[in-house]
Amino acid sequence: MEIRALTNVDLERVDAALPLSRLDQAQTYLVAWDGDEPVGHAHVAWQGTHLGLPEVQDVYVLPTRRREGVATALTRASEDAARRRGHARISLSVSRDGNPAARRLYEQLGYRDAAVDPVRVQGAILLRGERFEVDDTLLYLVKDLG
Repeated sequence: MEIRALTNVDLERVDAALPLSRLDQAQTYLVAWDGDEPVGHAHVAWQGTHLGLPEVQDVYVLPTRRREGVATALTRASEDAARRRGHARISLSVSRDGNPAARRLYEQLGYRDAAVDPVRVQGAILLRGERFEVDDTLLYLVKDLG
């Protein structure tokens, strides 16, 4: 498996295979490739994040490729990208109740509670021009990149 930043050359192929939900405001999308097939992605936001740290967002792995280490590889690649840019910490958010497997994964990778209040996200959001109703509570986690 290879992980590399999304480029305009690969955009159409990746967009056809994976839901690039943050494409409208993308900062850095990292894409996991198995040969010439995209199998997952993670978005890294460098600015405008809740904690003012680089933030791993929108981690997605094709359902048929889950539990194969793709999300772990994408998260580690995000951390490496932050280190290369000189950052000492990175953050992410996870649903308080909706995705316990993701929370366990991030905790296994060394992410810890950021000691900030959970954030309730409720109402309509736009993703690539489509309206979605959300009602979720996000927990923020951080990791020292030492």
